[in-house]
Amino acid sequence: MKNEELDRARATPIEEVAKRLGMRVVRHTALCPFHNDKNPSLHFHRGKNRYKCFACGASGDVVDLVMRYNNLGFKEAVAEILEKKGEILEADDCHDASPQKTLKTPDIEYLSTLIAHPVLTVDARRFLFDERKIDPRVVEWCGLTSIDVPTPCWRWGKAFYDAPSLLIPYRDVDGRLLTVQGRRLEELKIKELKIKEMGDEDSKHYTPRFRFPPGSQVGMYNKPVLRRLGEGDELWITEGPSDCWAMLSAGRKAVAIPSATSLTMDDIRLLTHGLPDGVSLHMAPDNDRPGMELFQDLKRHFPQMQGHVLPDGVKDFGECWKDGLF
Repeated sequence: MKNEELDRARATPIEEVAKRLGMRVVRHTALCPFHNDKNPSLHFHRGKNRYKCFACGASGDVVDLVMRYNNLGFKEAVAEILEKKGEILEADDCHDASPQKTLKTPDIEYLSTLIAHPVLTVDARRFLFDERKIDPRVVEWCGLTSIDVPTPCWRWGKAFYDAPSLLIPYRDVDGRLLTVQGRRLEELKIKELKIKEMGDEDSKHYTPRFRFPPGSQVGMYNKPVLRRLGEGDELWITEGPSDCWAMLSAGRKAVAIPSATSLTMDDIRLLTHGLPDGVSLHMAPDNDRPGMELFQDLKRHFPQMQGHVLPDGVKDFGECWKDGLF
């Protein structure tokens, strides 16, 4: 990622981004999506291009807002801002004319039926087994399934998850479903075009690679693995679900934390006080600036976490695993 790309993303007006995420902004304030807000507590500072909630304390810049709202990693959030030219979420894809607009939490009952009987399409099998070399036992443990037609994220909604996509369940430590993330498998047809060279017609083809139903607040991925830890075990922290699957395939117990801002207080308590005695935290950061920044951010929460260096020329652990370098 080039510095000028990051600068362009961070210069995108934060209120414009918030509105395209589906937030109702009135006089530089909005209901905070990061807690059960009844009165608008989220304030936007247009001069600094930042947000802050005076109720729950959530704060950050425009990239942080997209990361936390959509539960994305740093690079994915920047890419969405740049690729979509500010059109972070197409509200019409997931909002119906009436009840949908008041939806505050994911429709867990509907999502549960969506993932109840996992099916892997040809695209999903190619991505998981041929490209990523993921162990089938890991796919089963994580409950991964897939779709080949656009699918709603709630029972009365319009199509929300793109096709073809993986559907990735996020669960709490006891296995209760929190939400389902969509991970688009098809590469964008015009991905190579420079944003500045695109016309409005071309930009319509862009859709986010990762999607969570509105209102999703999930934090750490693969929390149920914490119940399988024993005294003296290692717990590996990865940057996203696909790296987590690779780490699990390598025989390590692992979770994913896309960004420090996506961590909830419950997650922090789990990793500091809720693990068996002697469990050590480990991380092999991505070989780029955002990866190292995430590692440093997490070290502030978990000072005892041990860092490991990936081989030269490898961008992340998922690539290390699929190339047989681990």
